[in-house]
Amino acid sequence: GGIRIEINQQQLDHLKASVWKIRDGAPVVLRRAINDTLTGVKTDADREVRAVYNLKSARVKKDFKLRRATDSNLSGAFVASGEPAGLFQFGAKQNKKGVSVKVLKSEPRKTVRHAFIRIPATRAYTGRQVFWRAKEEGKMVGRDPLHRLEGPRIEDALAKPEVQEALEQKASERLNKYLDHETSYLLGQA
Repeated sequence: GGIRIEINQQQLDHLKASVWKIRDGAPVVLRRAINDTLTGVKTDADREVRAVYNLKSARVKKDFKLRRATDSNLSGAFVASGEPAGLFQFGAKQNKKGVSVKVLKSEPRKTVRHAFIRIPATRAYTGRQVFWRAKEEGKMVGRDPLHRLEGPRIEDALAKPEVQEALEQKASERLNKYLDHETSYLLGQA
């Protein structure tokens, strides 16, 4: 499941009563508040993921998509989906025994034996990646094939119940704050 925040009937009635003089006032306030909340949820989700995984913000946000509210559709969505992050993204360093990485912030670096860092010749992956060779019957074989090593997916961190609850709580607080803010802004314009 995803993060779900809703406006109850009491909030909606209060909003309509506040901006009843302004034509299309309530939908405008709702649209702006929803979209501002979505932007905040993206920031909060990025912080939550980076509290667990040793990743850069740009890599985390790459997997986030926002579907913003419009005048005709007063709902928005925040979706996290994408490929697992390559192991190189987790601070990979080559050493004599293999490649050391720090995936989780709460754990020390670990060495992946026999792994190596290189820029692949194929276009399947861009930039530096961590690879290791295939094994047959427990022994390394020739030069091919190479296997790209990957870390966990971003959405796996967001799927944890404690992260979901924290994000829903923050999103609900943000939505209420932005509803008040946009209402007072619209009334100030009138």
